[in-house]
Amino acid sequence: MASSRRFAAFLAERADGGEGDGGDQHVDMGLSLRVASVERHQGRARWVTNDEEEILRIGGRWDRTQRAWVGEVAQVAVIRITRGGAQERAARWLARWFRSHVTGDWAGMTRWDEKSAKHVRAVWSCLLSGGRRSGKSHLACAALVMFAVLYPEAIVWAISPTQDETAELETAIRKMLPAAWYKYRGAGAGKVSTFTLPHGGKLLLLSGFKPRGLRRGRVDLVLYNEGQNMSKGGYVQLRPAVADSGGLVLIAANPPTEPIGRWIEDHQEGIASGKIDGIQFEFNPEENPWIEIEALHSMAAEVDEATYDRDVLGLFRPIGDVVFHAWSDRESRKPVPAGLVDVTEEVTRLHLGRGFPWMVGLDFQLTPAMAGAVLKFFRDPADPTRDVVAWVVSEVMVSNANEDDLVTAIEAADRWTPTGHQIGAGYTGDECGVVMDASGWFQDGAHNRGKTSDLALRARGWRYLYKPQKDSDKNPDILERIKAGNARLKTKDGRRHLFVDPSCTHIAQALKYWENRNGVPYRRSQYAHASDAVTYPIYRVFGRPKVKKGPGGYVGAGRHTRADQLRERPDDDD
Repeated sequence: MASSRRFAAFLAERADGGEGDGGDQHVDMGLSLRVASVERHQGRARWVTNDEEEILRIGGRWDRTQRAWVGEVAQVAVIRITRGGAQERAARWLARWFRSHVTGDWAGMTRWDEKSAKHVRAVWSCLLSGGRRSGKSHLACAALVMFAVLYPEAIVWAISPTQDETAELETAIRKMLPAAWYKYRGAGAGKVSTFTLPHGGKLLLLSGFKPRGLRRGRVDLVLYNEGQNMSKGGYVQLRPAVADSGGLVLIAANPPTEPIGRWIEDHQEGIASGKIDGIQFEFNPEENPWIEIEALHSMAAEVDEATYDRDVLGLFRPIGDVVFHAWSDRESRKPVPAGLVDVTEEVTRLHLGRGFPWMVGLDFQLTPAMAGAVLKFFRDPADPTRDVVAWVVSEVMVSNANEDDLVTAIEAADRWTPTGHQIGAGYTGDECGVVMDASGWFQDGAHNRGKTSDLALRARGWRYLYKPQKDSDKNPDILERIKAGNARLKTKDGRRHLFVDPSCTHIAQALKYWENRNGVPYRRSQYAHASDAVTYPIYRVFGRPKVKKGPGGYVGAGRHTRADQLRERPDDDD
């Protein structure tokens, strides 16, 4: 295997094949992975090969007697990847991964491990997510075929939840592997569909219906296809199986629609936060020139918005009956872009009577946690509507704590700046306008009468405290508060005015997962209080306008809303 790896590394760096004689003793198996453009000719897509780029070459001439690679080949089978977009980016990363796996040099793919006090490999899974017909499975099958050819005796699995999806993978593999390179055995009588190569490499097509059925011993590279329709239990069985050869688990998935696939969202989140040693690429069907994208766009009139977002656009949308149905991972969770104008002091002066550089939302609950959200408000100078957008830029969650612990955590939090968070710089009471749970004026987080949250905060120098409703000592109706939150997450015309910085993982999860039970928000949910911390200040600024009596004594909402006032006020010179 060591000599095979060295020769494979040599081939991987060569762009041109060599000469050699064929014969029964030898089998030529060379593969070239190339990036190429696509053009339309007479209404059909076709490859443009005059400027294609080879990014990886593997395999060569296999000697059946010596059981070794003995030379290069004059001709190779070509697998092409579309230039531009996520498919090319993922393909180039996979080419790097193959070279690293062959040479053992993982430079650029490591992280520092505190336990072993050394740099270790940082990627063991690769998530390919996105809408249907976006090219995920094509690239994943290319990786399977290349690994099976590269290593003698390699064991490669392709796992799908249904027979139809297995058949699709089999078709894709047959298009990439010349028929002379393999023997095929179909499934049946306790056997699985298997492609066997002359050097002993095997590619098996398995069912992921029963996770325990995947405990089959070693596997070198595996595709968990349509992962959103299979359980996390299957993936858990696969991850340790690649340890023998230091392989990789590929996950191809659309955004899930059922709870069984929620682990895909968690996996994506874990990769983004650095908790999972993996990498992720989001595919977009609009980047796929081999399909008629208009056929997918036309589905917008045939299905609901959530289905269109998931199946066509590849957007992760909340699963089931959730409180904040307007949340979108891709659209709602992002850093503050450069060029926005900070109008936080203008907003707080208008709604709190005093200008502050920060607005903080607080909810008090001994368990599961005290929750805090730090908000900024911005305008986009290029937006003719002059709408104000809110951004949650920092969060604080303190479990089994009191108000004193909460303040300590806020004062030691990572402070947001336009160039990044300042670690531990924190926020002070003099610069924050706090919009908090109205019950904090008659009880504390442990629900002790006589001990109030507002007095606890004032004792720590946090003096500027406000209720969610300007003219009421009560909290707003929870459904009205949620309406305000959903309306900011996405308006009827599709615009978004409430965002969460990627660093705020707890708040993002809360706005995504807080569930309804029997049609109403579940107050005992672990996500309720973080959501409260966000929606108290949102309601204070963007809540329902004052009710006015119209002609004839009818009661109606005034047209001149607080958002309108903000749009019409000029930017402060200071």
